[in-house]
Amino acid sequence: MENKARIAVNSNPVRRRVLMTMLVVIAAWASFCSYANAEVKTVDSKDVCMVANRVPGSPTIEVLIDRRTYYVCCKNCEARIKKDPALRYTKDPLSRKKINKAEAFIVALDDGSIAYFESRESAEEYFAGMKKAL
Repeated sequence: MENKARIAVNSNPVRRRVLMTMLVVIAAWASFCSYANAEVKTVDSKDVCMVANRVPGSPTIEVLIDRRTYYVCCKNCEARIKKDPALRYTKDPLSRKKINKAEAFIVALDDGSIAYFESRESAEEYFAGMKKAL
């Protein structure tokens, strides 16, 4: 019986698309809830890995590039941030403006990830709006 069910799902492309869409929607909602329930907990830039975008929990490595200081968790991330300028930038989730991670206001989320904002006000407005949406 189990094999027949597996064959039925795999042989029906419409059913497969519907299932994949449902999984994507569930994952997006879980991510949204993580941001919406998060408190604005600032974290110092020296306490994050700006490549992995996480709080590593161990001392970071300081990397000076173009008179800006970036922080990474390991030699691999150090090589990546030096080589790929795109890793030094992100978008503010509220304004959608491109910001430099070395100059960003950084918020730690409950799941260990971080979010970058152009200012404290931007972060507070973003999280206030997320809470209202729930």
